[in-house]
Amino acid sequence: MPGFALVVNKRNEILMVQRGYGNQKGQWTLPGGQQDRGESLKRTAIRETREETGIRISADKLYHKSDHHFFEIWKGRELGGRLKVQEKECLDAKWFQVDMLPHDDNLAFGPDKIALKKWAAENQGSRRLHYPRSPMKRSGFMLVVNHNDEILLVRRNRGRRAGKWSLPGANATAGERRREVATRETKRITGIRPVLEYLYFENRHQAQVWRGKPLHQVEIPIEGRWFPKDSLPDDKSLGFAIDIRTIEKWASENPGSRRARCP
Repeated sequence: MPGFALVVNKRNEILMVQRGYGNQKGQWTLPGGQQDRGESLKRTAIRETREETGIRISADKLYHKSDHHFFEIWKGRELGGRLKVQEKECLDAKWFQVDMLPHDDNLAFGPDKIALKKWAAENQGSRRLHYPRSPMKRSGFMLVVNHNDEILLVRRNRGRRAGKWSLPGANATAGERRREVATRETKRITGIRPVLEYLYFENRHQAQVWRGKPLHQVEIPIEGRWFPKDSLPDDKSLGFAIDIRTIEKWASENPGSRRARCP
């Protein structure tokens, strides 16, 4: 039987790993696994968390037990260690803030969905967001604002988020700064050459959003759309967590902003 750990750190973030194999490859799960002979599921949760993430934990409370005793989820605290990825089985390991929890579509197993639903209900300000199935590498995105205070977004044309709107950007290559990839990808995708102004937003998942403006006035981007502040995309119209947090921040700073479905 499997034992899982819902690990909480001092910032009230929870620890998850991204599976690196099987049908659930690319999806997120609580650290855990099958118990060894003679091992309690509590001890399984502690051992598997250390093996998969490098984090030492306590297991203070049985958080959930299935009706048929097929699995247990133990709630624990971070005691020490250094976050690292068990590369044989995992693509990534991350601490998730309560307002950036993975959506059910991004979760590998039933126990993950049960635990995050319960955790979100218990923690005010929780939000469930979509994440890519690839590892969360260092990435750079651009918030381009024109002279009309409109922002530039591009429509994703591939993957599970096809049809959604997103900031122009991509993962950084080895040795490349994230502001460089944000500038390069904006010009490549939209034809707009941005003038970099300042770092606008950075999250704990290694993504940066840089604020910029067009070098020249451009009415129609190659692949994209200018969005005025009273017609900003809502959460369901946006591709990923970084888009949602950036648009939310922009709307809060600009009076008269309104968010709606944007086909």
